[in-house]
Amino acid sequence: MKNNNPRDLAVETLTRVLQNKAYSNIEINNILKNSELSESDSRLMTNIVYGVLQHKLTLEYQLKPYVGGKDLDRWIRVLLMTAIYQMQYLDKVPDHAVLNESVNVAKGRGSQGIGNLVTAVLRNYQRHGARPVPQDDSVESMSIRYSTPEWLVDLFIKQQGLKKTKEILSTINDPSHISIRVNTNKTSVEELSAKLAEQGFDMKPSEISPVGLTCHSGNLVDTEEFREGLFTIQDESSMLVAPALDVQPDDKVLDTCAAPGGKTTHIASYLKSGSVMALDIHKRKTKLIQENGQRLGYGDIIQTRALDARKAKDEFDEEFDRILVDAPCSGLGLIRRKPELKYFRDPDDLMNLQRIQLSILDSVTGLLKVGGQLVFSTCTFDAEENEDVVMKFLNAHDNYELVPVKHEKSLDKNVNDGVLKLLPSDYFTDGFFVAAFRRKK
Repeated sequence: MKNNNPRDLAVETLTRVLQNKAYSNIEINNILKNSELSESDSRLMTNIVYGVLQHKLTLEYQLKPYVGGKDLDRWIRVLLMTAIYQMQYLDKVPDHAVLNESVNVAKGRGSQGIGNLVTAVLRNYQRHGARPVPQDDSVESMSIRYSTPEWLVDLFIKQQGLKKTKEILSTINDPSHISIRVNTNKTSVEELSAKLAEQGFDMKPSEISPVGLTCHSGNLVDTEEFREGLFTIQDESSMLVAPALDVQPDDKVLDTCAAPGGKTTHIASYLKSGSVMALDIHKRKTKLIQENGQRLGYGDIIQTRALDARKAKDEFDEEFDRILVDAPCSGLGLIRRKPELKYFRDPDDLMNLQRIQLSILDSVTGLLKVGGQLVFSTCTFDAEENEDVVMKFLNAHDNYELVPVKHEKSLDKNVNDGVLKLLPSDYFTDGFFVAAFRRKK
């Protein structure tokens, strides 16, 4: 029999995410696919999962006086956090209902003894209420207040300063909105916006991309317009990458880390007689690129190959007019949509990723025509994976020069020393970085 208890399924999802370092969106989709939850219960379960991940350290701080150093199974701690999240952050759910439901989940998963423990902890919490969260600007207090590990708070302060760090941290726990890129070879932004608005979607033009629209809720994938390839789901900040390549209609383009194909299909939209070769290390992901390309009408323009981009120089004997390295990174710019990333990263990851990024860039330098353009982008705003990579790349390759990133005039304030950097707090998008190089000789 299928499990149709949204609170129990939230515990299941969170346990999988935290235990296996899995992506929340994928686990939520897997769980929902195998359940028969109503729409309102699906929303509740999703809300609890994201809410607990967004506020995990704050919830642990609230829980600490009642469980202390007790050695509890992970799922029991998760269950207690889901209950406190509902009590503290969800106004529409009465505390007594949360307590009863949580105790039922405990008994169903464990024993009467665990049910008694959960009852005792939650009644205690109810009696005393939430304890005040520290409001000072120490790293420890900000870590608790914004539920971000101390090392990350410290890193952000060093790189962005205290004021910017507080702006970033105060917005990354807000729910993200949906954004789409309009396939302007099939329809106009205005026409598509009007069609979707007729179906009840609250569409707004993107602040940063002329081909972007945003929407706060609803399933845009389940529309005729999506199936017909009139748009694709893509974050607004990643819509800035293809324009930075300054693609010409007959260019041959190499997209080195391409799945699921959002940027690849954006590149293809500029091509007429040209082509784009899209690489991904996983063969199953190259199929996603092909499917996206076919749906949007670019099947003939996009070719794919399963290949580690670090081996590109050994695989191609041709030269390309444009190369995109949308490099593997820590994903710190995605925290609003994937809050679990805050807890899965550690400082060593940043240097390890920098080495991979430089290795990919080194691999493709000889594949670009003289006078051609290479764009390096990441979905993080950490300097070690961005500005430091640019500097090290230029120091190692005197036949390349940095050129100003092509961008919309409205983004002038986000361009410094020729590179484009978006913080998650700037436009409520993903944090992002884009740099462009020209091969001189």
